[in-house]
Order: sequence, then structure tokens, then C-alpha cells
Amino acid sequence: MWRSMLNCHQKQFQAVMESKTRALRANTGFQRDSSLRATLELEVQLLSWCSHFNDWICCQKSYVESLKGWLLRCLMYEPEETPDGPVPFSPGRLGAPPVFVICNDWSQAVEAISENRVAIAMNDFASNLRQLWERQDEEQRQRIKAEYLSKDYKKRLTMLQQKRGGLRHEQDTMSNRSHIITPSEKGISPLDDLKVDLDSFKKKLVEERTKHKDAIKLVHDAASSSLQGGLLPIFKALENFTSEALRAHEQVRLQSVRDGS
Repeated sequence: MWRSMLNCHQKQFQAVMESKTRALRANTGFQRDSSLRATLELEVQLLSWCSHFNDWICCQKSYVESLKGWLLRCLMYEPEETPDGPVPFSPGRLGAPPVFVICNDWSQAVEAISENRVAIAMNDFASNLRQLWERQDEEQRQRIKAEYLSKDYKKRLTMLQQKRGGLRHEQDTMSNRSHIITPSEKGISPLDDLKVDLDSFKKKLVEERTKHKDAIKLVHDAASSSLQGGLLPIFKALENFTSEALRAHEQVRLQSVRDGS
């Protein structure tokens, strides 16, 4: 089992390394909702994977420990104390049957294997996905804000153009009647205030569009780093873990044969 798992994780790691889609670009804009759901679903599945993996390893350790405890009931064993401390338990030294030796070595092997590095890699990836989701959400807010300002700006621009057209028509009519147009007391056109407001609004729109572009870049950067910095460490940690487990279980067999000979 462990050898098959090791081969599988090695292939998974190599496949991600050779993948041309490691520079992932997350969906933004109108596809944002589906992208957000996909990110959250991936985070949920990843945390579930981590939980099930930990439970699986803990169950194996508990099973071996329970089996060892059950077999120990069949031995008349009292811990031996020395000036250097208690003597390590050795069924082979007590002349116990091979099954006791195998079970004891198996227990020591599984206890020596730690799944913590795999769990850390999975949780780190989940944290990266949460950060990606937050940046996607921020990008959505910036997009909506920029779109709202853009629509408002177009309305204001249309209003200014219409007023300009109406004023020109009025001036042409008055000119045809040989009337002289006198400027206002301050020499300011009635459209000057609208023009100033529109210029200020346009500047604000440019700023919000720039913020939205920056938000999109942060989303793409987070997506790329999530894939590269998430999957690779997980499969590498799984590869190392299964390699250690394989060596430990092979040592159980070798140790058992040596003790029985």
C-alpha cells in the first residue's frame, strides 16, 4: 500500500511541476461569482482532505496501539528498572512469539512517523485560498464602484452636451434676431460650473479604475501563488511522509525476521 501511495504522490508532484497552468489567472468581472464559489469550495474540500488524512493516520496508530495492548495482556511482563532507567520493552528478548515482535515493532514504527508536515502544508494552502477569496471579494467591490462612477459620468457628460447644444441653439436664435449677447456679471458661462464638476468627477473615475486594475492584479498574483505555493508543498510533504512510512514498515519486517532467527 505505502509503495503504491508513494508512486502516486511522486507522479502528482511531477505533474504539477510540469504543468503549464501553474501561472493561474482567476476569473474576475462578470465571472466573479462562480470564481468565488469555486475558491470557497476548494478551501472547504482542502480542509476536509486535511481532516480525513489526520483521522486516517490517527486511526492506524490507535489500531496498532490497541493491538499491542491486547497482546501484552498475554505476556507476564514487568518493567525492569536499572540505574540508567527502565529497560525498553522487547518481546523477542522475552521469548515471545513472532506476532508480539511484529506488533511491537509496528507500534514503534507508526509512532515515529509524523503527519504534521502534511497537515501544515494543507492548512497553509487553505490560508492562501482564503486570502485569494478576500482579494476576489475586494476586486468585486472595486469593479462595482468603478462601473457605477462610469455610468454616472456618462450621464453627466450627456447632460452637459445637451445643455451646450441648447445654449448654442438659443444663441443662434438670438443672433438671427440681431440681439447682442452680454456676458454675465462675473464673466462666467452657465456651463462652467458643470464643466468643473465633470472634470473633478472624471478624475475620481480614473482613480477608481486604477484601484480596480490594482485589485485585479492582486487577485491574479494570489491565484498564481496559491497554486504554486500550495499544491507543490502538499504533494512533496505527502511524498516524504509515504516514503518514511514505507521505510518504517519495511524495517518492521526486517526486524521481525532478525529477531526470530
